[in-house]
Amino acid sequence: MLKADYSVNIDLPQSEVWSYLEDWSHWAKQVPGYQTHKKVSTADSIWELHGKVGTITKDLKLYVRIVEMTSPSTVQFRVRDSENRCLGSGCFKLSGLTSRSSELTCLLELELKGLTGKISAPLIGSLLPALLEKFVQRIIKPLKEADYVALSL
Repeated sequence: MLKADYSVNIDLPQSEVWSYLEDWSHWAKQVPGYQTHKKVSTADSIWELHGKVGTITKDLKLYVRIVEMTSPSTVQFRVRDSENRCLGSGCFKLSGLTSRSSELTCLLELELKGLTGKISAPLIGSLLPALLEKFVQRIIKPLKEADYVALSL
C-alpha cells in the first residue's frame, strides 16, 4: 500500500475554504495530468488523466466516488482505475486554526495490483508525496487569488 499526506496552512477562514472544497469539480481539474472529468451522479465521477514519467506515458480513466462529505471539515473519497489495477482512498481534512486561517490536509492511499503494479509501485511510491503536494497547492491557488475571495464575500 502506497501512502502520502500533505498539509498546508491557508490564510482564509475555514468557511471560505470549505465553500470551494465541497464542490469536487473545483479540485478535479487540479490533479496533475488532468484531461477531463464527467459527473455521473452527486457522488460519482470519471476523471481522465495523462501521466508521463520520463519516456513512459499512460492515459488513465479513474472512477472517483465521494463516500462522505461532512461540512465544514471532511471529504472522503475512493478511487479506482478502469481495470481495477489501481485502488485507493483518500480524504481532505479541513480545520480552522483561527478565525482567519485554516489547515488543509490531504491523505491518499493507493494499492497497485498485478505484475505491472508490483513493478511500478517503487517508482510511483517515490513520486506520490510530490504529486500530492502539487495537487494540494493547485487546489488552494484559486483561494489565494483576490478574484475568488472577492467573489465569495
